Amino acid sequence: MERSHQGHIENNNVQNETQIKARNAYLALLLSICPGLGQQYSGYLIRGVILYVSLIVVSWVAAVSFMFSNSTYVSLMLLFIPVLLYVLIGLDAVRCSLMQPVTYTMKWYNRNWIYMAVFTTLFLTVNPFMDKHIGKHIVRAYFVNTNSMSPSVLQRDVILINKLSKPKKCDVVLIEMSNGDAGNLMTTVIDDQTLRRVIAVQGDEVEVRGRNVYVNGELSTCTHSSYGQEVSPNYDTSDGYQWGPGIVPKGAYFVLSDAREYSFDSRMFGFVGNDHVTGIATKVFWSWNHDDGHFIWGRTAKNIN
Repeated sequence: MERSHQGHIENNNVQNETQIKARNAYLALLLSICPGLGQQYSGYLIRGVILYVSLIVVSWVAAVSFMFSNSTYVSLMLLFIPVLLYVLIGLDAVRCSLMQPVTYTMKWYNRNWIYMAVFTTLFLTVNPFMDKHIGKHIVRAYFVNTNSMSPSVLQRDVILINKLSKPKKCDVVLIEMSNGDAGNLMTTVIDDQTLRRVIAVQGDEVEVRGRNVYVNGELSTCTHSSYGQEVSPNYDTSDGYQWGPGIVPKGAYFVLSDAREYSFDSRMFGFVGNDHVTGIATKVFWSWNHDDGHFIWGRTAKNIN
């Protein structure tokens, strides 16, 4: 009987020892790749949840503020804020791990499979949900894969698309063919998504004469066009070229590319309905020079005019 009692005590001691494990600061920092998970590992579950939610909120507020800011310096600061908060959350996880004693008793949520489940759940649900809904209605990033809007927007720019404001003349807009009924020539000559500049809005009379664009009888104020030295493969850009005049119908836009002779636009496929215009290109997030193999830092936070 005495041996049985002693064996029971030894089993309890072994079980207690398996539940006691000091927190490792390096592991807490590594788990902070998923913000808040390092705090969970360190025994501060609620703190980790609060910090994760805070990072999401701060990041989107910074993105919206960045989108509307006219100051380059303020814009750069707004870009830095989420990065700084991300780093601070990692350092806080290290601090939390160091605050726990070496005799830390693991909680129910201190299990490897739970860490993996949390990471997978956030990766597959929360983040895509935020990107989809906020990106659809507020702000989203867009990777530019053509030079049709150069020099305002360059190929391999990553730009922000403002979903909140209504497009006006001279704005660079994102056109999405998946929206609405696109039963015209547009679907055969451009990609699913593309950028163009609004030249005229509903009710305007627009006419193209060679390289000059007239809106309501006057030269367009959108002076962003560029022409190369080569002969245009798409358009006759001589003085004899003529498009229009035509009246922009209700709920539509007349759009042109900035690189006028190397891109398809309203001169070919006509007016674009507002159900296809889904946002305004406002700022360059970052830019990559493919030929030289480096970032073009001078374009970071640049306003798109």
